[in-house]
Amino acid sequence: MKKVALVFTGHDLSEGTPTVLNSLKQHHVKGNFFLTGDYLRKAAFKPYIRQMLKDGHVVSGHSNKHLLVSDWGSRDELLVSRDSFLLDLKTNLKELAFSGIDIGQLRYYIPSYEWYNHQTVAWAEEIGLFSINYTPGIRTAADYTYPEMGKRYLSSAEILEGLWAYERKSGLNGFIILIHMGTDDRRKDKLYHHLNDIINILKKKGYQIVDIPSLLN
Repeated sequence: MKKVALVFTGHDLSEGTPTVLNSLKQHHVKGNFFLTGDYLRKAAFKPYIRQMLKDGHVVSGHSNKHLLVSDWGSRDELLVSRDSFLLDLKTNLKELAFSGIDIGQLRYYIPSYEWYNHQTVAWAEEIGLFSINYTPGIRTAADYTYPEMGKRYLSSAEILEGLWAYERKSGLNGFIILIHMGTDDRRKDKLYHHLNDIINILKKKGYQIVDIPSLLN
C-alpha cells in the first residue's frame, strides 16, 4: 500500500484551520499538526487544539517562539546556543502538555521555518525528539508566498500542477506533504481550500493517508 502523511504547521496565523479540520473529518483522514508555543498559548486557537485532539490527530511541536536557528545563507552558521535552543524546545513541550497532549508519547517535531542543521538535530535528540520535514521535490510548502514576493510567489494552481506532475513521474509513496493552516492576508489564493481535492486525488491514485508515526515507524 502506498502511503503519504499530511502535515500542518501553526504559529501566529490559523484562519484556515476550520477548513483543514472539516476536510480531514469529511474524508476520515488523520492529520499531523505541529504547533508553536505561541500558537498553543493563544486563546482564539484553543478550540482548534481541542478539536484536533478530539478527532484523534497527531499534535506535536514546532518550537516555542519560532526561532530561526541558523543563517539562511549558511545553514551551519548557528544563531542560537544549545541552552537557548533546548529551553525553547522544552517550553514548547510544556505548552503541549498544558494543552492535554501526552508529551511522553511524542517522538517527532518539525523545526521552526522547517530549517535546521546537524547540530540542532542532535540537540533535539538529547530530549528524545527527532527532527522531520516535508519531503523535498514538491512545493506545497510554498503556499505561504504572496504576489508581492515576485518570482518567489507560487499560486495554488502552480503548486498543484507541480505536485501531480511529480506524482505521475516518480510517485509520492512515503512523502510528507506540508500545508500551512494560516498564511499572510496578501495571499488570497489559499492552498488549504484545495485540501478536499488533494485528498480525493490521493485516494483515487491508491494512497493511504496516515499519521506520521505510521509513516515513519
